[in-house]
Amino acid sequence: MALGGCQAQSQIPVTEALVAEVRDGDTLFLDNDQKVRLLGIDAPELEHEGQPADFLAHKGKRVLTDLAQGRRVRLEYDKLRYDRYGRTLAFLFLPDGTNLSRELVRQGMAHVYTVPPNMLFREELLASQREAIQARRGIWLKALNQDEPFYLGNKRSFIFHRPNCPQGSTTARTNRLHFTSITDAYQKGFSPCRTCRP
Repeated sequence: MALGGCQAQSQIPVTEALVAEVRDGDTLFLDNDQKVRLLGIDAPELEHEGQPADFLAHKGKRVLTDLAQGRRVRLEYDKLRYDRYGRTLAFLFLPDGTNLSRELVRQGMAHVYTVPPNMLFREELLASQREAIQARRGIWLKALNQDEPFYLGNKRSFIFHRPNCPQGSTTARTNRLHFTSITDAYQKGFSPCRTCRP
């Protein structure tokens, strides 16, 4: 895997390409075999390692496939261009200017996912997410079901946790936020912890 990451980072970042294959709701392959993770969002996970698919994971993949597969896209990068898995991190734009990350959020097929220092388009994505939440569109039919009295957010990582999550409890007091509702956490652009899964 480390070798794959080095190979990916040695590639010259392209600014335009054809989408060859959609892997899931936020990952695809370009016609140069480059694997791209859409920046600014996180889509429901397909089944893997014996775990069932998340709510609307297959629909999210179909939506991205319908939008992008076989089409030319423009790539725009932020400060970090690769993740720890060697995937290229980019915003993809259709010929008509549609930001695919924003469109998936608008349709409720993904939520805003911020990994500093990559903050480009965060406010635009948040505006689309608030609209989707208000309309209870897509994932927001289930994602706002609250089963805790409050949640803990980390303002450095933009992740929120259940009150008893070990990762949340180690957050420094200066970085800790208290959310009385799960809706408030999402509206402020925080993503759920992948360990405690609030």
